[in-house]
Amino acid sequence: MLPYKKKPLAFLISSLALALAPVVYGQVDTETDESEKKSSKGSAIEQVVVTASKRESAASDLPMNITAISGEALREQNITDVKRLIQDSVELSAPDSGARFSDSVTVRGLNVSPVSANNLEQFVKTTLAYYIDDTPLPKLGFRIKDIQRVEKLLGPQGTLYGSGSLGGTIRYITNEPNLEESQFSLNTSAYQVNGGGVSSDTDFVINLPLSDTFAVRASGAYLDEAGYIDRAANAPWRTGGDAYIPDPNPNQVIYKDDNWQEATTAKISALWAPADAVEIKLTHMQQDQLAHGTRGANLLPLGEADEKYADIQFGDYKTPYAINAHTIISPHEEYADKEFSLDVLDIEVDLGFATLTSSTSKFEDTSVGEADYTSQGYAYYGWAGFGAADTNITAYMTFDNAYEGFSHETRLVSTANDSYEWILGFYTTEQESSIAFREIIPTIDQELSWKRVASVADVGYEEDYRGIYSEDALFGEFSYNVTDKLTMTAGARIFNYEDKRHTILLDHTFALPDQDLKTKGGENGKSFFKLNASYDLNSDVLAYATFSQGFRRGGRNTFRDYNGYEVAEDSKSFEPDSIDNFELGVKGYFFDQQLYVQSNVYQMNWSDPQTYRSQAVEYGFPINGTENGPDAETRGWEFSSRYRLNDNWSLTYSTATTEGRFTDTLTHCMYKNTGGDSGDDYACATWVKGDLLGGSPKWKHNLGVSYSGELAGLPVWASVRGRYVGKTNTDREDTVIVVDQDTDDVTMETWKPWVRPSYTLFHASAGMRFDKAVAGLWVNNLLNDDPIVSSQSGGVLGRRIFNATPRTIGLNVSYDF
Repeated sequence: MLPYKKKPLAFLISSLALALAPVVYGQVDTETDESEKKSSKGSAIEQVVVTASKRESAASDLPMNITAISGEALREQNITDVKRLIQDSVELSAPDSGARFSDSVTVRGLNVSPVSANNLEQFVKTTLAYYIDDTPLPKLGFRIKDIQRVEKLLGPQGTLYGSGSLGGTIRYITNEPNLEESQFSLNTSAYQVNGGGVSSDTDFVINLPLSDTFAVRASGAYLDEAGYIDRAANAPWRTGGDAYIPDPNPNQVIYKDDNWQEATTAKISALWAPADAVEIKLTHMQQDQLAHGTRGANLLPLGEADEKYADIQFGDYKTPYAINAHTIISPHEEYADKEFSLDVLDIEVDLGFATLTSSTSKFEDTSVGEADYTSQGYAYYGWAGFGAADTNITAYMTFDNAYEGFSHETRLVSTANDSYEWILGFYTTEQESSIAFREIIPTIDQELSWKRVASVADVGYEEDYRGIYSEDALFGEFSYNVTDKLTMTAGARIFNYEDKRHTILLDHTFALPDQDLKTKGGENGKSFFKLNASYDLNSDVLAYATFSQGFRRGGRNTFRDYNGYEVAEDSKSFEPDSIDNFELGVKGYFFDQQLYVQSNVYQMNWSDPQTYRSQAVEYGFPINGTENGPDAETRGWEFSSRYRLNDNWSLTYSTATTEGRFTDTLTHCMYKNTGGDSGDDYACATWVKGDLLGGSPKWKHNLGVSYSGELAGLPVWASVRGRYVGKTNTDREDTVIVVDQDTDDVTMETWKPWVRPSYTLFHASAGMRFDKAVAGLWVNNLLNDDPIVSSQSGGVLGRRIFNATPRTIGLNVSYDF
């Protein structure tokens, strides 16, 4: 169990910063693929330089869908982590489940998994790759602090980056040590959620050039976020002797504002430039985050609801709240304690004809915690006397997830010239993972006297998925200027990979056989390619066509022989899946550079998509895994724009629409064909051509209006932004083929997943600058709406619904010393 929340010294630092800094804030860039600043053309939009192509380029000159948002704009909009960044993106989708969960991210509709809050990390799927500078990571929980900008690249990127990506890439570009001048800045935010306590988020940056060739940059941040959701350790309908036993305090039933979090983030970099052509940088990053509680509320289960709800399907979520919209029922404490560290050595050498860069990194990422398992405990262990009516003992689960790895990338990037450019790189990595959880049912040891001895008391079931993944890759691109307007680019990625798996399953109740399975797979000489043509329609507008391929590695399942049937070979593992992306786009400036537009259409052909598969065994216990489904495709249109009406006013609008469907029909059988009538179709699943993939809305829209000018001689700005998210299928569709045993008539019945309703949220911000100080006021969820943004499966406690965070008002203050 965790000790209850501490109140550290960082809150005093936040208060002191607010007291000392003047109430002013400066004009900052706002979110767009082109930052807006006042340029020599008055109302023109200034270009933003990005490094997505491994050389400095204007985003408008790159023939791909790329957007960038500056660190200043991130601070203005209070975007401090990748989850908030994804919420504000029209091309990416993820359930807004809160800080405790790792969420599945859907890029351009590429998803065939449930998109709900999930305590088990092995079931979280994402088609997005994450980078900090040039270091790839399996997930990204590092908060956005001392960041120069964030770049978002859509489409496969395996010919530009060492670690390939299936649907897109997000890159954090951190600020480097500055050899020219000293810097010390202090930033703090104080904010409050409607109905919650006051939160603080404080950070500092210090840059010290110790000589002409050596500088050190350090930053630190502390988040102390108050909760607003109460935890009821007992269900209202469980009273007297049937009342649950609360955890951790048996005498405490209500835990106020239980969904709080604390996070400490630090980064230090040392830059040495021993010669004009050589730079060596050593960086260490670290973060410790404790995300406590769950941001949700239970609906009344049908078994406890009025008769008028008896004919409603549970998945429709139409029963009322069990208590209220800001109270969750959880007999057990829930939390995730996350730690992350990253060490990177970067070397850059200017060779004249090309720039040689080398990046070597080592990371560790762990997450341990606990979650309530009351509903699952009743479902899986009712046979052992732990049914809903039998006891007030409730189950919980613990998890312990760890990732660590080493990556190295050496890259040569040619010096730009009028005829051609090229990039050539070598990448190698080895990453280890251990994803483990235990189901704990207090007192089950004494109830089941025949239980074997376990390392932890009262464990009913535990599993640990361990893996070692290694890869070596050569990648590169070559671009040739065929004419002054036409450029052709070809890229390739050739790689070898090996995936070793060690699966340990222990069922201490003997309901299932234990398993200790070691497997190994891989492939040599795997290759993917890219072709791109870009054409300058004029000096301001670029059109392009792209074909690119992406790849995601496969893995191993834990399905076992059951009921006399032997697991089929193709059920024991799942193969890599891949993408063929076809894209047409146009981007550039119009009306004397007052309007910037980026628009593209795409079709992504998905081969062997990895989708979830479940095996039902003793007492209905599910063994979850992954299989390759039928081929699928997603199609969509993406559009973003910024229009500067005059020196003071500007408009932004972006939208994306996507839809994914299976393009083939495939039947997968869990077991080998035994040759007998009863075994031929046993435990088979059919995925049908035309079924929707789910996971992302058909439409998303973002609209913003911003003002920048002066008030009493001081720079000021203000903006209002609206975000529309269309209705979202929370899972794939499954069409079932039904054969009438008497007439042999065949009918098709499609299971429709629950659909999250569409919603619109509004946000606003304003600020002012004075000398070295800046201050800004921001409001998220301006109208205090409460749409459903995520959910969690129900049971005896009812479905959990996650609503958008209520209206939040915050004040940001910064001071440069």
